[in-house]
Amino acid sequence: MDKSCPKYDIQKIFSVYNQSKPDAYAQIKGGPLAPCIKGTIYLYQLEEGVYIKAYITGIPNINNESSSFHGFHIHEVGDCSVGDEKNPFTGAKSHYNPTNVSHPMHAGDLPPILSSDGIGILSVFTNRFTVNEVIGKSFILHGGYDDFTSQPAGNAGARWACGVIDYYKK
Repeated sequence: MDKSCPKYDIQKIFSVYNQSKPDAYAQIKGGPLAPCIKGTIYLYQLEEGVYIKAYITGIPNINNESSSFHGFHIHEVGDCSVGDEKNPFTGAKSHYNPTNVSHPMHAGDLPPILSSDGIGILSVFTNRFTVNEVIGKSFILHGGYDDFTSQPAGNAGARWACGVIDYYKK
């Protein structure tokens, strides 16, 4: 191993991880543009950051393709009720961006979800926020992919599904 590479102890990073005890979660549901979407997103606070696991079903195929990428972000506000049939979930506002940086460096910018035959699963680790900082905010699944370039939000298309982040109680 190259001595100049930092040494990571995965066992230590995940030492507080307990799959059956997430710290927070969101139940995501589709809106008028994609009403069959449903899923659960779990957040686990680890020593070095937050581990996120998302399980989403009912994602429509785009252009008759059996798989497609979809923008996935944490938005500023946990309001999934505002909007209309053509532009749902506008109450969630913009991407969560407490440090006022450009996209795709917002704290709420996450990797896209790859949907295969309507199923999307994502597992990601981030150190851009803590679980406590995103309680009351929302996850949004977009109809298109995030281009990681367009400002202010990556041009990921319509908001297909929304879920408010809350503490996990069990």
